Amino acid sequence: MMVLFMIGGSSNESDTTTEENMELSTQNISENVMKWKSEIEAACKKYGISDYVDVVLAIIMVESGGSVPDLMQSSESLGLPMNTIKSEKESIDAGVKHLAKCVELAKSKGTDYWSAVGAYNFGSNYINFLANNGKKHTIELADKYSLTVVAPSLGNSTGARYSYSHPVAISYNGGYLYWNGGNFFYVARVQEYLKSSASSGSSDASGWKAEALKNARNDIGNTYPTGWGNRGECMVAVQMWINGVRQGSWIPGGVRTGYLQSGAIEVPWTSAKSGDVIQYESLSSPDTFAVGVHTMFVEKINSDGSIHVIESNVPGGSGLVGERTVKQSDAPSGWRSVVWRFPDQ
Repeated sequence: MMVLFMIGGSSNESDTTTEENMELSTQNISENVMKWKSEIEAACKKYGISDYVDVVLAIIMVESGGSVPDLMQSSESLGLPMNTIKSEKESIDAGVKHLAKCVELAKSKGTDYWSAVGAYNFGSNYINFLANNGKKHTIELADKYSLTVVAPSLGNSTGARYSYSHPVAISYNGGYLYWNGGNFFYVARVQEYLKSSASSGSSDASGWKAEALKNARNDIGNTYPTGWGNRGECMVAVQMWINGVRQGSWIPGGVRTGYLQSGAIEVPWTSAKSGDVIQYESLSSPDTFAVGVHTMFVEKINSDGSIHVIESNVPGGSGLVGERTVKQSDAPSGWRSVVWRFPDQ
């Protein structure tokens, strides 16, 4: 759903475009969505954003999954009630036109690549907001905009919340959104269907860890059964990638003791290397399996301190193997991000 909240606002103009030079491609796009790719390509060409075709496919996955004629939930961008548009082609044309306007504004304000995607949902004033707040989209800034700008404008002046159980929300705040505040996880949701072939980091893994990472990368896009002990579970998946090339390296155990009994050592986030493992661990009960536990295999370290990982079971219950970039602060409230390193030999 698009929340098109537009108010007047000014910010300092900038000639500097911070759009990142990324080569994006899609992942896990359904056939119901992919069949509209030619129409999307035509619309993107029409409105001058031909390099956003994959982003539009990802937006449709989030907006409708291809299940309704208003694929991009574009009705609101025309000032109409939800799902007024009854033609897929009309929805694509209106949605891409709206996105193109957001891209153009983001370039003129010097905000980052993802600000236009956030503005597709929040409305163009989100770009003005970012232009005055560091010029780069983050979940934290989207959260602030949702709470302090969008929600109050639509009647929620108390910050009233409702449950939102998507894994990215559970990791960030335990799982909630603000009533009438739009979805401040929107960009993260779109990013789930995209991957970048360009990265500012590098992989320096060697030996068995390089082979384990190769196995993990070859698994991206595959889906496996979930449930206790099944391959689709996040920790089991990483254990299989590692033990598949070096049997017995990781002895299953508790969330913390499993690493310790396997000879792994805890290292600082700033010392993480390719082939390490990131584990979300409860502050109050470090060895307990509970909602919030998550395991990720470190592939690359980025220059900004973030880490590119390969993981399984995001979204929760999907058993899907994917990749993304994470920060140390992404651990859920009451949890911490622990980096474990197994012996090289």
